[in-house]
Amino acid sequence: MKETIDAAFSMINIIPTVLLILILIYWLTVIVGVFNVDSFDIDADADVDIDVDVEADVDMSAADSILWVNSALAFFNLGKIPFMLLLSFFALSLWVISMLMNYHLNNESVLLSLVYLIPNVFVSAFITKLITSPFVKLFAKAESDIESNRKLTGKMCLVTLSATHNKMGQAEIKIEGSSFIINVMSTEEKYSLRKGDSCLVIDYIPEKKIYLIEPYKN
Repeated sequence: MKETIDAAFSMINIIPTVLLILILIYWLTVIVGVFNVDSFDIDADADVDIDVDVEADVDMSAADSILWVNSALAFFNLGKIPFMLLLSFFALSLWVISMLMNYHLNNESVLLSLVYLIPNVFVSAFITKLITSPFVKLFAKAESDIESNRKLTGKMCLVTLSATHNKMGQAEIKIEGSSFIINVMSTEEKYSLRKGDSCLVIDYIPEKKIYLIEPYKN
């Protein structure tokens, strides 16, 4: 164990080790509630669309380059699953390969370790793609469910279990003849919702799976 720790914090492995430590610190903050999984998420498609619109009239080759980069990022599942989850698998792969490569090649040169880091980055990227591919459909379905839930905003509902801004209750919502029971809270502290109140669905909080509603005003 001591040898592993010494090797991890040696100069030849320090870059992957520091990256891995930062990832571990991030997940610890997620556990204690400082951040959530999507805190540093990246919308690659949105960024690229903006850049392409700006540069289209100036340099089509630049636009083509940006589209190529976007395709490459999408190939490695960036934008399809949370960025920090993707980076976590990448950092772990980078660290393991670095440790094994420098050990088995008996490398003690910092300069040579930097050279090894180049192919390591590419190999780790492909390993990350393979590991995260099963998660793509999972997150795609979750996103689809969230979008479906968001479509309920603007619908009328009937409170079946009293709710406040700090206390969760329930409400019944009817869509095309079907009845659904949803978890609800009021949008503001001034609203105290009672059983039988007619309310309007204002927003949806996917992290808590709760709808924010408020009394309907004619």
